[in-house]
Amino acid sequence: MFRTNYHTHNRFCDGKGEIAEYVEAAVAAGLEALGISSHSPLVFPDESAMRAADLPAYCAEVERLRDANRGRLRVHLSLEFDYIPERLPELWALVAPFRFDHLIGSVHFVGLDTTGVPWAYDLTRRGFERGLRTLFGGDIRRLVGAYYERIRSLAAWGRVAIVGHIDRIKMWNRGSEYFNEDDVWYQQEVAATLRACAEAGVIIELNTTGWRHAARSPYPSPWILRRCLDLGIPLIVTTDAHTPSRITEFHPRAEALLREVGCSSLAVLRDGGWKMEPF
Repeated sequence: MFRTNYHTHNRFCDGKGEIAEYVEAAVAAGLEALGISSHSPLVFPDESAMRAADLPAYCAEVERLRDANRGRLRVHLSLEFDYIPERLPELWALVAPFRFDHLIGSVHFVGLDTTGVPWAYDLTRRGFERGLRTLFGGDIRRLVGAYYERIRSLAAWGRVAIVGHIDRIKMWNRGSEYFNEDDVWYQQEVAATLRACAEAGVIIELNTTGWRHAARSPYPSPWILRRCLDLGIPLIVTTDAHTPSRITEFHPRAEALLREVGCSSLAVLRDGGWKMEPF
């Protein structure tokens, strides 16, 4: 159905399984290309991130598997880079010495908690509500605005090819519990962010994990996908797999959604460059 998946996690971060297991699962599923994209190292304690000391071994393992599978599967070395403006020079210094085929840029942290550590909004609903109350005075518009401002800054930064789960801030918003996506202010935030992505020439992923998360909705929402197409923003489909068994999770639903919004081609990394190809 889809021939690529550029967003996967393994035992080097918060995923489960060896990288080789993901390769075998991709081959068994009929994929042509697989991105290995563990969470990038951080400069503060975090259970999801790779350790900086493991980066050389991680890169060597991916490169070994890339060589071993030539002609069978295109294996790409990547990271999901956590974009945290307050710590950006330190974070980039950890990964800059290594050469990656592509980088995914994501925002999992918005602002600093009361101890000065970046605040993760997406770990638990209780944590989300506590941060919304203590860091943003209970003002959801301030939080959502801060989130999308970071996405815009990430796109303009220019070092990532793909923006990860662009509307992940809706994770706990099932049933419009905190905000309504039809509200003018929210649509204006998204519109400004998509314009920034179009200007920067980045790719936006249709990340299927939203169907499994509390949101029960893909990242991004269908109406955002339509606006991506209107702006000529390239799309890819990823499953953000944290186990080999999820390498093609929700692919049928993703295909149906893309057909529904009028998408017939996706970005593919081939011969060192991104090209649009029909699916």
